[in-house]
Amino acid sequence: MKIYHICPLLLVFILLLTSCAVNPPVDRNDPMSTEVTIQQSTIINNRALQQLSETYPEAHELYQQARTAEAKGELDRAIETYHKAMQKDPENGFLLTGLGMAYLRKEDIVPARRYLLKAVNSDPDYYKSRLGLGYIYLQKQQLSKAIAQLETSIELLPTLEGTFLLGEAEEAQGNQPRARQLYLAVVRVDKNSKLGKAAATRLRSLSK
Repeated sequence: MKIYHICPLLLVFILLLTSCAVNPPVDRNDPMSTEVTIQQSTIINNRALQQLSETYPEAHELYQQARTAEAKGELDRAIETYHKAMQKDPENGFLLTGLGMAYLRKEDIVPARRYLLKAVNSDPDYYKSRLGLGYIYLQKQQLSKAIAQLETSIELLPTLEGTFLLGEAEEAQGNQPRARQLYLAVVRVDKNSKLGKAAATRLRSLSK
């Protein structure tokens, strides 16, 4: 069985959720364009932050501290701070996602899967937790589960990352036409990014 593994650099890029994109030409009418995705993601995150600030201000402050620690690469401190935030609001899907993704960046898959699954169960309409969970299932070769999570993530917010990962899942499943279609979509939207170049490489591999 062929195992699909994304290199650490590309994984980090994927988990940053387009924040490293370098202003490619975009079609503003394309729901998967980098600019549109960033705008929509920002709106979603700001709403969650606003709600957290209004209901659990201490948890909000701790979340911000955790994000700062992550930005500095201090993952252990970030994880510890996320846990403190969750003591204030243990069922908050936004906090659970932050914690799960921090564990994923640390490549600690078991707790990452646990908290991302809890996040999905707590808030099934947040695209980012499903994206992270889909990635984990893909790496575990649980392809049907990966496809289900990634498809739902894309339905909630069409992202290049989700589309690329879904392409990988379909390719691993043996569905090459669907994989090719997904990789082409990534290349069409952002061919000069790291993710676009990775999709182009996949397309060349499928053509052999």
